[in-house]
Amino acid sequence: MTYLELLYELAPVKKREELRARLNVLKEIVDWIDVPDSPMGSTSQFSPLVSCLVKSVEEVRVIAHIRTIDLSRVALTSATKSLELCGVERVVYVRGDVVQNSSVVRDLEPENAVSLVKQLSLNISPGLTISLRKDLTEILKRMGSSADFYLILNLSEKTFEKLERVSRVARSANVKIYPYLIVATENSYGALANLLGRERVLLAEKALEVALNNSHLVDGFLVSSPLDFRGGVNFLNSLRRTA
Repeated sequence: MTYLELLYELAPVKKREELRARLNVLKEIVDWIDVPDSPMGSTSQFSPLVSCLVKSVEEVRVIAHIRTIDLSRVALTSATKSLELCGVERVVYVRGDVVQNSSVVRDLEPENAVSLVKQLSLNISPGLTISLRKDLTEILKRMGSSADFYLILNLSEKTFEKLERVSRVARSANVKIYPYLIVATENSYGALANLLGRERVLLAEKALEVALNNSHLVDGFLVSSPLDFRGGVNFLNSLRRTA
């Protein structure tokens, strides 16, 4: 049986003590801490800085995110080299949405950023995101990049067939894929559904069913539980026991 990796998206926290407390719990359950940039479309903490802080607080493996729309080639290279110095093992390059009243740099597309990291021979593994809402041709084109892994967005009953195709391509290319699961509890479902849309949010029981039914196609799952950290931990423990 193949080992299923568990990744957890770390929601922004305001105090170092809270960060330390959450990491102390998560380090016993997950394989990777994923540090998003501007989760749920809000301007928030800078992922590379938080990722370095996470590495200084706990000895855990970390995935940082960098929005290419915000950075020049020089700034992106500097941020990636700084992550390498901090010991961060992986970085995901995302285009990012335009934030109101902000300037757009857009020196590099995410695929170009991955190629740049490979050319620089940095000791850090670059990744990309793939949305299963995209046309299959566009998905396969992105998978033709030199990324080492992909975070898979928008997994649902409507996109299971696309995941099967993505899985076959990933296996042949020897790259890893991690579908994203936004998990809600009874307490958090209403608020999350209003923020993100009902199709993107899964109650814990349904998320567990989706994960188990698709575990043979993937290398692991990226779990997010906004607004309910304890509920997310309970889901992670359930998935670890059953997968």
